[in-house]
Amino acid sequence: MFANDIADNITRQTLILPAGAVGTALGDEHITRQDPNGAVYVPLSSSPVLVRANYDDARVWGLEHTARARFGASWSASSVLTYLHARDQRTDLPPNIEGGTPAPDGWLKLRFAPQGGKRWWVESYLHAALRQDRLSSLDQGDRRTGSGRSPSSIANFFNNGARARGWVGSGADGVAGTADDVLLATGETLAQIQARVLGGASSSSLFPAVPGYAMFGVRGAVRFGGRHELLIDVENIGDRNYRGISWGIDAPGRGLFVRYSTTF
Repeated sequence: MFANDIADNITRQTLILPAGAVGTALGDEHITRQDPNGAVYVPLSSSPVLVRANYDDARVWGLEHTARARFGASWSASSVLTYLHARDQRTDLPPNIEGGTPAPDGWLKLRFAPQGGKRWWVESYLHAALRQDRLSSLDQGDRRTGSGRSPSSIANFFNNGARARGWVGSGADGVAGTADDVLLATGETLAQIQARVLGGASSSSLFPAVPGYAMFGVRGAVRFGGRHELLIDVENIGDRNYRGISWGIDAPGRGLFVRYSTTF
């Protein structure tokens, strides 16, 4: 087990400026919008400007476990477990540490290696993680994790990405680019989509947690000639869709990995 206290934790926070910041420069960008809370926006992104700063104190505690056991001359089992719990010492909430806090994660392996595994071995393995619902405000706004939504980000996608893909059509006036344009799949205008997604709030997250998962695989290797090894790994046999916090993309589906190695 371990515990780490982090003083003046480096976090990413929304930049809050006094009212009237519109038009001033941030580096080579100019502030084009400011919301009632003081958060500012630049043309580069529909999300508010973030800054890195030493802010708040955090405590991270957890445990790491590894174990291996043998059953006779040919069978063995091993396990690995990692658990982390992070909290802001001022608010007791998850701290805004960039990248977030991984969910409890573990591996369980069962190996058969005849005659001590000098020639070949094969093992099945399970990799699993629990649901991570302790998301900080930074995680909730991160497009890779909580996928935060705001009126401006919805409008930006409606008027650009969705329109470019042919998902947006002219409304009752038959003229593209006006307020009554609709999302063809639902018939909603931009204002109606914003009201449905946000429910009147200034922002909302699409995902409140990172789902847990369990994936299975089988791998094995054969050694020959004293210096050569061929390894074959059949990964994610159940073709499970999953991802970890701040990954940005899902893990690969069912796959086959082959590796040949030699030593000199």
